[in-house]
Amino acid sequence: MAMKKIVIPIGIILLAVAAAATMIMLKKEPDKIKPGIAVLLVETVALRKEDVTLTVKSQGNVSPRTETSLISEISAVVLEVSPKFVAGGFIENGEVLLKLNPIDYEVELQKAKASLLSSQAQLTQETARSEQAAQEWELSGRKKSVAPLLALRTPYLEEANVLFAEANLKMAERRLQQTLIRSPYRGMVKDKLVDVGQYVTTGTPVANTIAVDFAELRLPLTDQDIAYLDLPRFSDASSESEQTGPNVKLSSVIGGLSYHWDATIVRTEGVIDERTRVQFAVARIADPYGLNRSDDRPPLSIGSFVQARIIGRIAKDVIAIPRLSVRGMNQVLIMDADNKLRKRTVDIMFSDENYIYIKDGVTEDEEAIVSAIEEPVDGINLRRSQGP
Repeated sequence: MAMKKIVIPIGIILLAVAAAATMIMLKKEPDKIKPGIAVLLVETVALRKEDVTLTVKSQGNVSPRTETSLISEISAVVLEVSPKFVAGGFIENGEVLLKLNPIDYEVELQKAKASLLSSQAQLTQETARSEQAAQEWELSGRKKSVAPLLALRTPYLEEANVLFAEANLKMAERRLQQTLIRSPYRGMVKDKLVDVGQYVTTGTPVANTIAVDFAELRLPLTDQDIAYLDLPRFSDASSESEQTGPNVKLSSVIGGLSYHWDATIVRTEGVIDERTRVQFAVARIADPYGLNRSDDRPPLSIGSFVQARIIGRIAKDVIAIPRLSVRGMNQVLIMDADNKLRKRTVDIMFSDENYIYIKDGVTEDEEAIVSAIEEPVDGINLRRSQGP
């Protein structure tokens, strides 16, 4: 009985071993599969050479082309002011802005007229006496050419008095005209400095005005920016009316909306800023307040900050590469003609928000990779995405 308890388990174990061995011997070897080649799915953009208009970005504050401080040339009390004589009021050329009390200057004018009449009467009287003295001299048998001046009673002093009185009259007329302070041009009152009832003296500033036919914008440019532009020289400032410089597109946000204006570079300043090493080009904006236009754009107010895009030269046969293809400063990812990934280090001519532009380093049979690749491996196989 004890023998049977030992033999049965051993038999079971031997049968299990024999069955396992048989199964192993009868098992087929798995088919060997060659490992596949890794292919990365990417989106690409075809590259081609084209002519591109270069643009340069800058910015600045709008300033008046002409700003004037109006000064009182006489002393008097302000009697009246124009309804337009307020900060922001638009004024016409020659329009009366202030009227000063003219009484004192009207009196001066009357005195000057009276003085002139008196001097003219004295001159007439002395002229008659001079003619009578000349006749008496000739009746004595002597030549008039040898007569002394006192004998002929020549009215030099009276003539001088008349000239002096005429000059006083002109001055009195001018001072009376100065009781009316007029606008020197079509423009706008920037600052109102006096009002009715105020006594102003000679040399007192009464207002600051600005012209509104044009406004100007100083645009800082680097040396690299200047290389892309055909700028007028600073010595060309005398011919600004021709406006032969580059066109400028201005933009600004007003009331939450973006608006655009056109401008033109009219001159460059002949100095370079010592701190920033930039040079300034001056752009001119016609009719900034929209007085002569019918569109619904708001005025481009003096002092506004605007972005500027200056239209530059045309670059021939350059290749535009999307910024999505750029890694680091100047490395681009390319799919070559063999559908392999290539890293290229290129010399960037210029760039904008969406593209960099180069002359060489890639060819037209290659494509720029615009897919995000975390760790690009040079030479890896690629396949174009077919899109949705």
